[in-house]
Amino acid sequence: MEKSAQGRAARGSRRGGTAPHSRIENKGVRQLSHSHLAIRHLVKQLELSDTRRTTRPALPVWLVQFIDDFSQRFEPFNGVARVGYECQQSEQCWEVALFLGEHEVIGGPQDGQMRPINFRFDLKEIGKSFQTLEGMNWNAFPNSHVCYESMADLSFLTIEGLVSGQKVRVQLHAGPPDSIGPAIRQYPDGRVELV
Repeated sequence: MEKSAQGRAARGSRRGGTAPHSRIENKGVRQLSHSHLAIRHLVKQLELSDTRRTTRPALPVWLVQFIDDFSQRFEPFNGVARVGYECQQSEQCWEVALFLGEHEVIGGPQDGQMRPINFRFDLKEIGKSFQTLEGMNWNAFPNSHVCYESMADLSFLTIEGLVSGQKVRVQLHAGPPDSIGPAIRQYPDGRVELV
């Protein structure tokens, strides 16, 4: 753990911070910096957040089934695809974001290239997944002043309703968030590997 803390401090020092135990001149008096205290605090916070993450309760069974049912409505136009999701509970409802993960090309001249998956999503029977369907909205931001590498988040569908007595808000996205890696690796010999 100590080694990783030092690595973080060294990276921080390139951005203008001070490395642990570096000396600072202050009116002719040599003092040790206290940056190691901040590093220890950050390491402790990481350890605590890791503990919280592992003790977080699993998703309710009814919500897992709901997500699985929704995932079945994605139909890739070509080949295979893997549905990804992000889920969190807010004060008002469960929030679920669904998307198809990208394919990563392995080997050949396009090695490492990420490819989004074209798909359609069956909306006709969507109301049957909810006890009560409260709303369905298409959100589109074609006149966004923010420049995105990916246009996936500039248009998405939001569906709200009750499931097993709980309010659920679903967002259907055209692609995964930037922070999500590939869902499938595709090899030149035609093999695919789930990630």
